[in-house]
Amino acid sequence: MLVRNWMTEQVESVRPEDDIASVQERLRELRVRQFPVVDRGRLVGIITDRDVRSARDLTARVEAVMTVAPITTTPSTLVEEAASILRARKIGALPVMEGDQLVGIISESDLFAAVVELCRVLEPTTLIDLECEEGVEPLQRIRRTLESRGGHVPWISGVPDGHGRQRVALRVRMPAGRAPERILEEAGFEPLSCIIGRAAESSRHEGA
Repeated sequence: MLVRNWMTEQVESVRPEDDIASVQERLRELRVRQFPVVDRGRLVGIITDRDVRSARDLTARVEAVMTVAPITTTPSTLVEEAASILRARKIGALPVMEGDQLVGIISESDLFAAVVELCRVLEPTTLIDLECEEGVEPLQRIRRTLESRGGHVPWISGVPDGHGRQRVALRVRMPAGRAPERILEEAGFEPLSCIIGRAAESSRHEGA
């Protein structure tokens, strides 16, 4: 699972010259805990609700209390890695950068939702690996094939091999009695591996 699938793309930001009182009001209004600080299109810091609460002068500027050069992540980073950074650094969110461009932000609540979706401890899911033609269309066809049989695909990703093919990993939840790997085989795909059920009940099927 990648950061790009869970980050907030419509990023609300503030400027270094904004006063802390206005930031306090926006935090309350939008019910968020932090804002990236952007100056002329460039990320220069991050300000949190903790920074605002600790400020003695609400007329002071954001740049007086913001964290300069904040830790960032990228859209292609694994959510597990992003979560590890948050925990190790004891911070609440990571701006998501693509080169020099701010493209999103991922917070503790986003990562918690991702972990819940990944684990789904109350409902057995199946993790499938397969190979297929490169491109978005085969991924869409895999999703449509499973959903047409009552399945739900929380996530799917493909990594091109540079030779017109891609290695695909997906997690699917199916109604009882329906085997997703068989459904994909019938649709012309060839699952390489299939891990089924909760950890305590998991089994493994190896295919061609």
